[in-house]
Amino acid sequence: MVAVLSGLNATFGWPDLNTAAPASRFDAAWVDGALALLAAAWAGVYGPMRSFQRAGAALATLVAVGCVAQLLTFAYSSGIGGEQLAYAPALAVLCTALALALANVESSLAENLRQAFRLVGVAIAVFALALYAMKPAALAAVAGFGVVSLPSATALALLHLAIGLARQSSTLRWRIAPVGVLALTPLAALTVYFASAERDIALKQAETRLAGLARLGVEQQDAVIEQVRRTLVFLARFAEIRTPGPACDATLARFASLYGLTSSLFVVGRSGEVLCAPRRAERSVSLGDRDYVREAFAAQSFTVSGYIVTKVQRRASIAVVQPLLLPGGGNVLIGAIINLEALGDSLDRLSAGGDRDTVLTLVDKHGVVIARRPDDRDQIGAPAFARAPAEMLTASKAAFEGPGEGGEPFVFVKRPLAFSEGRLIVGLPKRQIVEPIDARMNRRLGLISILLAASLALGVLGAEMLVLRPVRRLTTYAQRLQGDDSEEGSLAGARGEIGMLSRALTATSAAIRDRERRLVEAEALFRGLFDHSPDSKAIVRVEPDGAFRLETWNDAAVHASGLRQDDVVGRTPAEIFPGGTGLALEADLRTAVEARQPFSAEREAVMHGAPAAYEVVYVPLKDADGRVERVFVSAREISERKRVERMKTEFVSTVSHELRTPLTSIAGSLGLLAEGVAGPLGDKARHLIGIAHANSLRLVRLINDILDIEKIEAGRMAFDLGPVALEALVEDAVTSLRGYAQSFDVQVEVLCGPEPIIVRGDADRLSQVATNLISNAIKFSPKGETVTVVVDVDGAAARLRVRDHGPGVPIAFRPHVFSKFAQADGSDSRRKGGTGLGLAIVKEIVERHAGSVGFVSEPGEGAEFQVRLPRVRDEREATRSAPDRRPCILVCEDDAIIGAILSEQLSDAGFRTILATTVRSAKAAATGDVQAILVDLRLPDGHGITLIRDLRASPATATTPIIVVSAEADAGRRDARAAMLDVVAWLEKPVDVQRLSSLLRDRLRPRGGRPRILHVEDDADLCKVVAAAVMPIADVVSARSLIEARARLVDTAFDLAIIDVALGDGSGLELLADLEATTPRPIPAIIFSAHDVDGDVAPQAAAALTKSRTSLTALVDAVKRLVGQFDSTGGEAARRTGLA
Repeated sequence: MVAVLSGLNATFGWPDLNTAAPASRFDAAWVDGALALLAAAWAGVYGPMRSFQRAGAALATLVAVGCVAQLLTFAYSSGIGGEQLAYAPALAVLCTALALALANVESSLAENLRQAFRLVGVAIAVFALALYAMKPAALAAVAGFGVVSLPSATALALLHLAIGLARQSSTLRWRIAPVGVLALTPLAALTVYFASAERDIALKQAETRLAGLARLGVEQQDAVIEQVRRTLVFLARFAEIRTPGPACDATLARFASLYGLTSSLFVVGRSGEVLCAPRRAERSVSLGDRDYVREAFAAQSFTVSGYIVTKVQRRASIAVVQPLLLPGGGNVLIGAIINLEALGDSLDRLSAGGDRDTVLTLVDKHGVVIARRPDDRDQIGAPAFARAPAEMLTASKAAFEGPGEGGEPFVFVKRPLAFSEGRLIVGLPKRQIVEPIDARMNRRLGLISILLAASLALGVLGAEMLVLRPVRRLTTYAQRLQGDDSEEGSLAGARGEIGMLSRALTATSAAIRDRERRLVEAEALFRGLFDHSPDSKAIVRVEPDGAFRLETWNDAAVHASGLRQDDVVGRTPAEIFPGGTGLALEADLRTAVEARQPFSAEREAVMHGAPAAYEVVYVPLKDADGRVERVFVSAREISERKRVERMKTEFVSTVSHELRTPLTSIAGSLGLLAEGVAGPLGDKARHLIGIAHANSLRLVRLINDILDIEKIEAGRMAFDLGPVALEALVEDAVTSLRGYAQSFDVQVEVLCGPEPIIVRGDADRLSQVATNLISNAIKFSPKGETVTVVVDVDGAAARLRVRDHGPGVPIAFRPHVFSKFAQADGSDSRRKGGTGLGLAIVKEIVERHAGSVGFVSEPGEGAEFQVRLPRVRDEREATRSAPDRRPCILVCEDDAIIGAILSEQLSDAGFRTILATTVRSAKAAATGDVQAILVDLRLPDGHGITLIRDLRASPATATTPIIVVSAEADAGRRDARAAMLDVVAWLEKPVDVQRLSSLLRDRLRPRGGRPRILHVEDDADLCKVVAAAVMPIADVVSARSLIEARARLVDTAFDLAIIDVALGDGSGLELLADLEATTPRPIPAIIFSAHDVDGDVAPQAAAALTKSRTSLTALVDAVKRLVGQFDSTGGEAARRTGLA
């Protein structure tokens, strides 16, 4: 309240409560008080209550009325008298008050006035702030801005900003106008800034002129004293002067009358008495106490006294003395009194030569006036000016500013006199220096203000006519378009940007209508496709809480489920399909929403009481913000397709298996015939048998390829991953294809680096890759050419490159190179055989190994196929699979096909095989892991007898059982060297695999050993069935729980364990660690359970079988395969019980 009353007092000029003196002008206190009132008015005008708003508007009106009254009063009383009125802050306060008073008046006129008042107030505040930022001192030179302070300008700007933010203008004109004000107002401030610089230059020039005038005055004053000194020196030459007496007095009187500069001449003795003087009264004066007399006697030099001013007449003078040496050896002083009125002539001349109103003042060292022009005798002997600044008494020659008589600002320059301690001060009113510049500046500012007002007026008028009015018409037109009124109306003839905008709006409206029409058509088309699609389709809404609710589904979904639209709309899938089906659908929907991309899955459901398979596609539908708001679901019944796929798979598997078994026998028999086992053959018979043998092998490869493709498509191809030496694998593949290459008269060259290249993969499958690529290259190479096989490293990948020099891959066929059943020459008469499956199998196997395969080819220059596989830098880095504990048999066979057939037959019998096709590779493979060796006597790089002799000489194979399997077995037995070789048996081809398996088992198993098997199963009946099935080959001990099984392991030695997963007291998988920890060797395990075994658990067991998918025969076969493992070691149970 006190602040408000103080503001009212300052605004209306009410009497001060203490002094009762009325306010007389607009000063800083008045501005601050008015701004405080306006701040209170703003808080009320924009307050929450209507009463506050009315009170704030009334307060603002009261301030505006008081401001107008003050302006009129001062314009009449002070402004006419010439006193400059500080109208700028008054005008700013008035405009602010009027803007606040009109803030809540709802009319276009009030709005326009309010914005205009805001512009004026903002312009004044911004102008003052800009000047304060550039040069604050220049603000005082601007007419009307004398009392504007930085806090006042800042408060005014903030107040207008608050007014604008509290109620922003809704029209474009008053949003553009402040931009112009903010752009032009700093330009006006810049004008003042440059004018201020001009004022500084003028002041410097005036200071220079005053300094020159002061220097000239000092020189003239010093010249007068110098002339008096010379006169005294001249007088000292007269003899009369040297002898005190009447003659001396007369001489001094005569010379004093001749020189107007001096008022008196005298001679002073050593004691200070005046010896000679023109007048008697002067001779009675003693000057011994005068400073200048003592100084002259002491220094024996010309001396000038200080200024002497008479108190009555206010006349100033100075005394000068010159030492004079007497003939008798003493000395006296000859002196003169200089009347300073004699110096007035020089000051008059200086004043006449200076600027108008120039003031020249001669002062002593205490600042007392000695002489002044214009002449003012009242100031002689008084201090210089009433408020003399400290600079007047310093020795500095720099110009300074200070108040003159009457307090008017002056610019002063002072200079010291050479023969005295006085100073000459030259001053000039500052007004006279800067007044012309300030006048020009204010005229420019006035012109700028007029231009600013005119520009704003023209801008507002132009904006109204050229922009705002057409924009309003355009808005009306847009509203008509919104109401589907497509007539152009009054905008048809619009030109310029408005015309372009109107035409663009019309075109946009037409485009929107066209899009709406097409959208309706598309929606109708989608609805038709949705409703009449043979597939079940639905739209599911995603709720904010993550729930899924059905919005609609089509007739196919109604028919498939038997549920009408009304039965499902708004319900969740779990509510529509109780049980696992609904939960699975919700899980799929959640997966699609989280992935934010289409997702498909195969699901089974019971429809109309029958199981059915569906392929379900989920497509997330996003809103404008990218959030999934709906999911489109399409379900296609694939029960028939699944049945056909199962039939195809079963057909391919059955036919392939039924063909493979007899073809293997046929190929083996034809091979034996071709080798002459049945006796010599004629050329024609040998030719025909060779054709039959080659085509049987071709059929075997075809069946193998078909089986591989079927496994790949069904996802059943298993990979036994482990570290593989790529160079050795490729060399074995090349060795196995030597005969094939010879039939085409093609050489195969292998290039490998010095370091081993290890990859992680399935050795058999990778060998298949190498074999397919190399055989293809051989097949397509011309006779006499060379196929180059390179194994090297490319960065972090191992690379296999196979290069041929054939015709290359035709350009048209390149996209289909890796397709199934693809042939570059697809005609019936194609020259090269093949099924077109080899490269497709290569691509699948390589990609399953995380690798890639590609090729480069130029027509007529051959092709190069490249396989890239991840490289294992250290073999120890590779993760090894579970060890294969079956007995390892080394098969030495020159025919790779026969060797592969024999290896597969032995594998089915429970043995692990290593195939070697040469003497060199056989010696390299014959290590301590090999438990038996099969040797063919006919090998490409040596004879089998020689190989056996070398093996016996090696400590690693000196006692290893060796069986000869050869077409020349009978001849080898009769060889003289045979008796020394310790061969187990000599078997003729074709070999009886069962007899061979029996020989191996008999040789590898010590007599009397019988395996013992631990069967862990909680089902007693199943324990009996398994025991009965396995009893012919092993003894079975049953355990019904984990505790019992662990107790059996402690008491009894076992060679194999059959484990069920689900037991009454835990999981059978817990026994795997116990079996692995048994000594002296781990016990292999077969997991035989009703539950599928996870992929990470299966490698820990020797076999994993599912009860529902495995017959007892398969279980017995698995046991038979593993029996060879402990047969080869004599049976751990037999050895520990003493039976071995």
